[in-house]
Amino acid sequence: MISNDNYHVVRQACSSLSTLVADVSVAMKLMKCDIMQPIGAVLMVSSVSENLVSVLQVVVTLAIRSDTIAEMVVTNDVLSSLKVLCVHKNPEVQRLALLAVGNLGFCPENRHELVAVEGLRELLVQLTATPDPRVNKAAARALAILGENESLRCAIGGRQIPKRGIRILSLDGGGMKGLATVQILEEIENRTGKRMHELFDLICGTSTGGIYAAALSIKSMSAYRLEEIYKNFGKVVFSEPVRKDNNSATWKEKLDQLYKTSSQSFRVVAKGSKHNPDKLERLLKDLCADEDGDDRLIESAVKNIPKVCLISTLVSVMPAQPFVFRNYQYPVGTPEAPCVTSESSGTTARVSHKQSGLIGSCKYQLWQAIRASCAAPYYLDDFSDDVYRWRDGGLMANNPTIISMREAQLLWPDTKIDCLVSVGSGSVPTKARKGGWRCLDAGQVLIESACSVDRVEETLNTLLPMHPKIRYFRFNPVDERCDMKLDETDPAVWQKLEAATKDYIENNSEYFNIACETLVQASANRDTEK
Repeated sequence: MISNDNYHVVRQACSSLSTLVADVSVAMKLMKCDIMQPIGAVLMVSSVSENLVSVLQVVVTLAIRSDTIAEMVVTNDVLSSLKVLCVHKNPEVQRLALLAVGNLGFCPENRHELVAVEGLRELLVQLTATPDPRVNKAAARALAILGENESLRCAIGGRQIPKRGIRILSLDGGGMKGLATVQILEEIENRTGKRMHELFDLICGTSTGGIYAAALSIKSMSAYRLEEIYKNFGKVVFSEPVRKDNNSATWKEKLDQLYKTSSQSFRVVAKGSKHNPDKLERLLKDLCADEDGDDRLIESAVKNIPKVCLISTLVSVMPAQPFVFRNYQYPVGTPEAPCVTSESSGTTARVSHKQSGLIGSCKYQLWQAIRASCAAPYYLDDFSDDVYRWRDGGLMANNPTIISMREAQLLWPDTKIDCLVSVGSGSVPTKARKGGWRCLDAGQVLIESACSVDRVEETLNTLLPMHPKIRYFRFNPVDERCDMKLDETDPAVWQKLEAATKDYIENNSEYFNIACETLVQASANRDTEK
């Protein structure tokens, strides 16, 4: 029916197909039935704009379902047809063809083919200057997905990296302890007179830090506004626990119990998480909603904002690995993470390798990235799609500073890091373990080690003196008043944390001045280099 001459028949058939291929398993079956044969024929020979629009909508949907399916869609004929349709006289055909090119480029194997297509990059750059804003945005998006970052920057008049180097902001996880983080960010904004998205080239966050990273960069939000939103999040999401048994245990203690007994693991699986993730997901969808209806991470790449990445833990591969949700693609030629095939679904998944970028993606919606980054075990259910399953990024990188440095090196391999600011959510002083050493439990120690933010700080304090040109600042209050549960909602406890952070800022005022002067100087250098 796709090849029918009747526009209404084609439209109805394509509408049904788009609905069907939204399910990966169904899409895979259709691909095996050679659904691309009639689709390719229409793309190649049809002169009816309405039919092309309907068929392209199917291709756009198919291309984004999974890397496996996207790779099956690409043939020389399809690529040739899409390139021709990118300059079609109908702007909607142009836009959809560009969206299809971009969506196909999410698959690394396809991306290698697309960047090798003669004249495609030049065509995309040319289309970013067309008078139709929908067409030029789709062209810029395709450039971003293909990793043509410098071409994209020039096309949209994006910010240049100062000659002195890259400025990075790294934000720890910590649940409601993140109120300390936002208080420190407010202080930096007050002292510099600038918002975070004006001060940094890359903002990286884990869990709570991931929420902050997205809000400060993609939404260009002030730290003061972010504090209001985050307190509301805490009150809504954590106010009514789903489970009532043993709620006094911390999430690290609950993880320890999972570590010790399989029966406890079954009990948690059967009864679910402490809090209903639906509340959080509704809030995130509202927060992340885009005025154009496009809230995938890569959509923000066409804006003049910092690069941003959110760290989660991928648990659907063994061993578990850090997963980087990002609003950028690595530059052309960056080694890609290899893939493995799921025995259950037959779909492929990326895994990290020491010579490649970390496993990650820029195709997910912003709210999905945040939800995956803050899926703290016991508190919130895991987050999953048709291919992957994620848990809280704090299990792998509660302090994501080193990952942020690696991302900067992959993004700008020829540029040095100038300034690195790492902000924690507060720690408590080291003290004797309750019950004495004979009660020491190996499981608890393993969890504490995995979630520690101090080991990363110690590593950086050891290595960075060998790179004296990197100006490193770590802000993290250490105080008994920072001892707070991840899901704490008592305003009195919040006030203690805020008081501890206020004292920390006052006691380290000169350190804050040095950091802020460094950031302002770097920002001024950028302005003069434009």
